[in-house]
Amino acid sequence: MGLNIYFLDDSGEDIGIESYLRITHNLNTLVDKLGKLVGLPYYEVIWRPDELFGLKNGEVPVGLVLSVLPDLIKDLLKFEDYLTNSLPSNGYGTFEGLISFLCNYLKECYRNKDSFVYCCR
Repeated sequence: MGLNIYFLDDSGEDIGIESYLRITHNLNTLVDKLGKLVGLPYYEVIWRPDELFGLKNGEVPVGLVLSVLPDLIKDLLKFEDYLTNSLPSNGYGTFEGLISFLCNYLKECYRNKDSFVYCCR
């Protein structure tokens, strides 16, 4: 199980990027810890943007997420040493995998600026 991110058009249809984005739920604790450390809702931006912005899932404009991702990536790199003890003990989910997911998410948000984010949790 994991989080799958889809990009939807104005009519709610999947815009069909090459592949949807997927990340294990095992990393949400690490992202939440980072957000609490810096005072920003990083967990909510990634896993629950609809609730954060008070919108229906699939109606979150990409721009709302896109505006946060660069700082999230920067803060992950800045606090990597502190956060590594929050990696899942079961081995499912790595720091490198999280950075890769977020960079791909940033890239797809940029490519699909006029779309909407749908999070399948």
